[in-house]
Amino acid sequence: MFKNYTKILRTPKVAAAFALFAFGAANSQVATFPWTETFEDTSPTRELWTQIYEVNNMSWTFATAPSTGGSGVTAYQGSKMANYPATSHNFDKTKLVSPVLDLSNMATATLSFHYRNPLWNPDQNWLRIFYRTSAESPWVQISEFHSNVGAWTSSGNIDLPTPSATYQIAVECETDYGYSTTVDALVIETTSLSVAEKNTLTARFYPNPASDRVFFSANDEIGTIAIYNQLGQKVSVQNLGLNHGSIDVSQLAPGYYILKADSQKGTFSYKLIKN
Repeated sequence: MFKNYTKILRTPKVAAAFALFAFGAANSQVATFPWTETFEDTSPTRELWTQIYEVNNMSWTFATAPSTGGSGVTAYQGSKMANYPATSHNFDKTKLVSPVLDLSNMATATLSFHYRNPLWNPDQNWLRIFYRTSAESPWVQISEFHSNVGAWTSSGNIDLPTPSATYQIAVECETDYGYSTTVDALVIETTSLSVAEKNTLTARFYPNPASDRVFFSANDEIGTIAIYNQLGQKVSVQNLGLNHGSIDVSQLAPGYYILKADSQKGTFSYKLIKN
């Protein structure tokens, strides 16, 4: 296959509406974890994935080999993988959206998968991960891969913020005519809340170390977050009234700090490194 090197101007294409292609019932749920999506024909949840066409209408497929750049490449596990063809310079962009995940009783949740994102010199696709807490909530990007990865590689564990009963993740690819991007062996693992934890404030803060902002999610509405330096001096107090969000730490000097989050369920302390 010969590659057409004629470049297309990177002008955003505004669509009148985006298309949603559903493989299964929108209200179906995954409630048993760890959950693994193999993308095999025998997978009981593969038909529940949907597609959102953000730019143009290029579809993810479940294939035994990549559409391009896959000579001799097989699935990471089994015989099939999720495959984004990426056969254009039109910056096609499509989300492959998971079934609804019931994470309502989970203290933590992480996502991992294996992927390939090969460079077709000089072009490289973007692979991005998003989450939303319900069908009405906006998508939030939590990870991006935009480097030359020719062999199957682990994404590592990606934290899934703000667990809910109607959670979804999306694997999005935007093409710049790189070789086809593929994903396989997607796993979501969780840690359940104990009875004691349900009645106690628990929270997650990320990233750590941090430079500009620290994001948080909690099992209760956080009224304030106070920041203390190594001498125990309070250097900042931020009033919130939120279960999840972020705080500004850009003005803090580099070093170690203690964050104390207060809610009606109590206080949660966290050690932060500021870059």
